[in-house]
Amino acid sequence: MEVVVLRYGHRLIRDERVTSHCCLVSRAFGAKKIVICGEQDPTAIKTLEGISKNWGAGFDAEFGSSWEKILTEHKKTGFKAVHLTMYGQPLEKKIKQIKKHKKIIVIIGSRKVERKVYALSDYNISVTNQPHSEIAALAVFLYEALRGKKTKFANAKLKIIPSSFGKKVKKKTRATG
Repeated sequence: MEVVVLRYGHRLIRDERVTSHCCLVSRAFGAKKIVICGEQDPTAIKTLEGISKNWGAGFDAEFGSSWEKILTEHKKTGFKAVHLTMYGQPLEKKIKQIKKHKKIIVIIGSRKVERKVYALSDYNISVTNQPHSEIAALAVFLYEALRGKKTKFANAKLKIIPSSFGKKVKKKTRATG
């Protein structure tokens, strides 16, 4: 399944860290890219460039001027829209149906979401019906939707070696490749 994340309504200063974390979660949990709509802010993109330099490339992040345009363009090319909201249908009741699609665009909000987002979405999904973070909702959703998919990144300089205790990181050099 190909997954694109649409970050709706990014605001400078207020959302800088949260949007950066949405980018990191999207990358780590297997999305292909994230499109950030709202106020232009290079912080999230710079964060990802640094991560990609050390931990590997293969994830894209970009700014979009209009969430509606990006959503409708993706839908025209076969993407199904999944809006993550605490007001939606329970994830556990819809995940099997969602996983049947080859391409999805996952919408996560920042500011109050316009009614039109709900209307244009194929699925309005909740991971819980209690107030929570869009970062948490995105992580839970991507984990469930892409379970079993191993995320690989090209040209990684660093690689975690799983360990019961401590931190083990393998540093790749040109000689050890």
